[in-house]
Amino acid sequence: MQHDVVKKGVDLELLRIPEATLGKKRWTKDVPIPEMGVKIHKVIACTWASATFRTRGNRANVGDGERRLKEWLEFNLLAGFDHIYVYDNSGAFTNENSLAEVVNLFPGKVTRVDWPCKICSNLDGNMGERSSQYAAESSCRLRFGTHARWLDTDEYLVPMGKFTSMGDVSEYLDGMGMHIAEFKSSPAKPRFNLLDNPINTEEGHGQFTPTVKEDETFLHTYNCNWEQFPRENTLTHRAKQMYRADYIKLHYVHYATATVVSQMSEGETKAAAHLRSFYELNEATMLHTKSKVARNTANWKTQCKIPKQSEEGCKLGFAFPIGADPKKEKYDKDGWAYNCYINEKIETYWWPRLVEAIKARG
Repeated sequence: MQHDVVKKGVDLELLRIPEATLGKKRWTKDVPIPEMGVKIHKVIACTWASATFRTRGNRANVGDGERRLKEWLEFNLLAGFDHIYVYDNSGAFTNENSLAEVVNLFPGKVTRVDWPCKICSNLDGNMGERSSQYAAESSCRLRFGTHARWLDTDEYLVPMGKFTSMGDVSEYLDGMGMHIAEFKSSPAKPRFNLLDNPINTEEGHGQFTPTVKEDETFLHTYNCNWEQFPRENTLTHRAKQMYRADYIKLHYVHYATATVVSQMSEGETKAAAHLRSFYELNEATMLHTKSKVARNTANWKTQCKIPKQSEEGCKLGFAFPIGADPKKEKYDKDGWAYNCYINEKIETYWWPRLVEAIKARG
């Protein structure tokens, strides 16, 4: 089902998406959710982005914001998001560019909000470092969340198993009486064989800036997680959530800080069982395509020949062949140590469809 902005004169009651009945189960306590008006969309996404930005600690400047956003928007619409709101932070860095040209490629599906608010600090360990991002998320939830059943933040959220739409995933969660669903997350490794030649971006001391080839996608290049699916490590400090917009009262990028059950007793809150993690193989997963910069490639020619599956060590991806036994196969033909795993559905289903969608838009 497609959902768009309600046109003038249309009876809103005819467009209402039926609210799911929160059926009682032995492990779930019904939690009333106040009616917050007509739900025009099933699921929306909000993102805080910029044409250019500096990494934490001001260590490096990253200028691929427009290219990344264009692909990310294409994928999310392909994956069933009804509408996407882009909080454009480019104005915090310069008045010479913005993300408007990218957003304009998706009329009626993507809305740009000019958001030149600067962050308080860009230093590691500063709890207020991403103040502009936190405020943008709150703004999106308050301004646009009332028109949607479920709300999401950035990253690639990928329907898995039988699901081919995050809208269908949201209905599935409604049917279970869930209000918050959490994605496990850790930064994926960009596959070395899909990157531009290191010589082209060499910066001295054997380091280079990992750059996705012009004819490649970030989704495909970063489809390499150091942990095999389904992942076991929670890594809650990097987890992301999708949630019922009328259930969450305050959200802090990675977790909910206030919900409608905050007024309940501790026992009632635990009984509500309002949050669950996704089963990655048959529901949904998240691909974290965090940019890698030159400093991430220090000693890479040595590090990447040491067999080790973890977030540390070699930051470049050398993927195990699909179906390979990691206990028996350690190195590729060039001596690079395998250190990450490919998500087969992304590789065989989502990536080809994304390529076709990008070509069709031109």
